[in-house]
Amino acid sequence: MSTRLRLLLAAALLAAASAWAVVGLGRLEVDSDLESLLPADDPAVEALDGMARQFGGDPVVVLVEGGGDPLAADRLPRLLQLEGELAEVDDVVATYGPATTLNQIALRVKQMLADLSGQRDALRQAGKKRELRTFERRYGALLVQALPAGLPTLSNKDFVASVVADPGTGRVRPQWRQYLPGEETVAIFLRPREDLDEKASAALADDVREVLARDGAVPDGARATVTGAPVVSVALAERLRGELPRLALTAFGVVALVLLLVPWTRRRWRLAPLLVMAGATVGTLATFGWRDEPLSLGAATFLPIILGLGSYYPVYLSRVGHRRVVLAVATSSALAFAGLLLSPLPFVSELGLAVPVGLALVVGLSLLAAWVRPPTDQTGTEPSVATWSMSRSLAGGIVLLGVVGSGVGWSVLSVADLKTDPQQLLAGLPALEDAVEVEEALGFSAEVDIRLVGDDVLRPEALAWARTAEEQVVTRFGDRVQPVVTVSGLLSFLGEEPTADQVLAGVAALPSYITSAVISADGREALASYGVAWTDLADDRDLVEQLEDVLPPPPAGYEVRVSGLPAAAERGYDLVDGERYRSSVVALVAAAAALLVLLPHRRDAVLAGIAAVLATGLSIALLVVVIGALNPLTLALGALTAAVGSELTVLLLAARRSADAGMRRSVMLAVLLSLGGYGVLLTSSLPVLRELGLALSGSVALSVVVALALATLAPTRPGRECAADDDADADAGDHAGPRDKTHSLELTGGTA
Repeated sequence: MSTRLRLLLAAALLAAASAWAVVGLGRLEVDSDLESLLPADDPAVEALDGMARQFGGDPVVVLVEGGGDPLAADRLPRLLQLEGELAEVDDVVATYGPATTLNQIALRVKQMLADLSGQRDALRQAGKKRELRTFERRYGALLVQALPAGLPTLSNKDFVASVVADPGTGRVRPQWRQYLPGEETVAIFLRPREDLDEKASAALADDVREVLARDGAVPDGARATVTGAPVVSVALAERLRGELPRLALTAFGVVALVLLLVPWTRRRWRLAPLLVMAGATVGTLATFGWRDEPLSLGAATFLPIILGLGSYYPVYLSRVGHRRVVLAVATSSALAFAGLLLSPLPFVSELGLAVPVGLALVVGLSLLAAWVRPPTDQTGTEPSVATWSMSRSLAGGIVLLGVVGSGVGWSVLSVADLKTDPQQLLAGLPALEDAVEVEEALGFSAEVDIRLVGDDVLRPEALAWARTAEEQVVTRFGDRVQPVVTVSGLLSFLGEEPTADQVLAGVAALPSYITSAVISADGREALASYGVAWTDLADDRDLVEQLEDVLPPPPAGYEVRVSGLPAAAERGYDLVDGERYRSSVVALVAAAAALLVLLPHRRDAVLAGIAAVLATGLSIALLVVVIGALNPLTLALGALTAAVGSELTVLLLAARRSADAGMRRSVMLAVLLSLGGYGVLLTSSLPVLRELGLALSGSVALSVVVALALATLAPTRPGRECAADDDADADAGDHAGPRDKTHSLELTGGTA
């Protein structure tokens, strides 16, 4: 087939691929939802989703600090107006704050007093003395207690104080602390509808801030903070949109500089791998767009990995005599990364798809370029560049130290600290800092939700269980959790043992946007939300389990479900903690198996496996020493280390066996490209990405040292690489020649 016809066919293929990529990119969405940091298809996350369907998603918290006493007669009406305006914001399904709650209590007390007075007068006029005495015993105390406080209105300071403050100490009652955490601090909670996407969450946060910016909404001198999981998710998406393109462009520039400055081939072809790099990155992103699933934080971090692979595989494939070996290590690397699909965390498992897809595109584009324009014989054009080498004694010392260090790394992997909860993974995000400030004020920053599920949660026995459960939780864990909103607290005005009719009447007297916060629309679920601090969860991983143990048995026909972001985060920690070794071991086995099947020399596959085991153990030890803890991304980097360690060892052995100095230089150039591309992550403002950059760079550096040492010690007899590769060269029109003969693929980088 002529070169012209090949160019036409390649152009048609690229045009079709470009159209496919453009459509895919148009469908691409970046998912910053915190659920991508939680285990997928797990009962804890399913319970969280079930809770959101009934009662709305994680709340948005508005904290107003300063401006005087929030319960003062001149401020309380304005606070009531603010809560009402926030309740009208689009996508808000429930609002609870101090003024709204007080107002509903006042209305209910007035109605109840009127009803009680009317019932007492009716009994007296009817002459029913026995029923009147029973009525007085039950409700007379309520009437007497209500008289000293005066008329139940928000303008009556005595009434407000009698409801909010403890009469003995004068301090805010425990059930009001979530609304009034300080003398001049007010907290308002807005529960949004379920499954808000990024756009809707951003609009909700903007609308809330717009309400707070209105005249008189916030007192002079006061400061309002808007936070909560939806707000943090929006901030994360904004940060990623600004940071990932910058990191990608910086990595692109660093790779281009390395390719241009290192004389690895003719100058006019040195930047050719950038085209492959860009094409593979765009194609991988388009693949996620066609999946109709958002690209999570973890998959977004694959960009530097694809950029690195996309730049040095064309360099490898320019060594035509080693094409079979290069394809073998590419397959091995793809299988190693595919093992990440087993991760329970979506933002890690998506790397198991992103990297193999990107790697396949890199290899495919490189081979397409070689097919379009076959290599030509350019003997004697090999650039003069020094290659790295070491003595056998130094290599032996490195291997010995590697064995010891790797043993330490594999050992500490079982006991190293793990960071799996969203607060730790998103450290450095300004929105998260606001959440921490609110946690310090409220005493909590997340919610654990206890739901009672049954045919009718408004029956007296269900309400009695809810009251007992709250008492036991507060008694046992009052120093670590506090009620935010509970069905027993909402209906506490009904007394200790209300009848079924009284419960229904009490619920009917409250507005739906209040009751919807704790009672589902179908009456089959009742909610009790408790505030929990992330710091408490970090210190006590069994807190949620202890909460479940302290709950009393539910009434017959009912069941209890505990959910919430902290519960799901705890579950994620348990899953990752129980599988510390799995991803690395799977990657090592997959990489070794592929090499054993595909390589012409089985001993190379064995040495590559040894290098991968040593490099992975050393990388783990490095992370523990430098960072002090692992996160799901750095824990999954065993796959990268296994791939890189195997790859470098095989290629260095192939270069030594064939006495191909150019291939050896290609390996060292690939190391420089990897260090440059991965090192860009060290400039990120997010610690999780900086730690990833350190892990990537450290893995490559350790892998090349171990691979170089093993290749130096391995007894290898120089000679032909393999008959298959020689046949491939012959088919390409470039027959095997002397050892110093070189080969060039002009469209994939020229002579290397």
